[in-house]
Amino acid sequence: MKIRKIELSGLQELREIGIKSYMPHYAHLWKSGGIEWYLNRCFGDEILQKELIDANIEYYVISSAEKNIGILKLVLQKPLPHSNVENALYLEKIYFIKESTGKGFGKKLIDFTLHRAGELNRQCVWLMAMDTSAKPIAAYERAGFEISAPTRLDDEFVLMKEEFRGMVIMKNCLEKNGNQTF
Repeated sequence: MKIRKIELSGLQELREIGIKSYMPHYAHLWKSGGIEWYLNRCFGDEILQKELIDANIEYYVISSAEKNIGILKLVLQKPLPHSNVENALYLEKIYFIKESTGKGFGKKLIDFTLHRAGELNRQCVWLMAMDTSAKPIAAYERAGFEISAPTRLDDEFVLMKEEFRGMVIMKNCLEKNGNQTF
């Protein structure tokens, strides 16, 4: 598995693998017109251009056997919600194409993310997972994350089916004695 940081010149490649990895797993979450709204919100030219030049955001394309199989998006500095932790890294997206799931790539990306947080001296890594996603939540827990708080996607996500808007915030933070869990 290779993890390659994407710059502005890789925008089209990022969009292609982002959409290809999102659609099979999540298209069922959306009401009519919702999937198009979400894909434009995440992978439209204007938003990707803005994010790819933002020093606080890093995108990576994941490949295996010379084939792109997924993406990773990190927000390098974003406070952990419902806490006093300001110095945190937000793992915003991990998406894999369907045939690459369940092969240990996600664990490697989580390890990579935790290592990146350590390089940046972050206090915590956090993410949001759908509260209906038992397998991903269990995988994050095995990687040392714990549920921090329940939350819900706001009205911006009105085109998402109501039953899928429940989320949990998960965190992997420093232990009380100062040793990193990553």
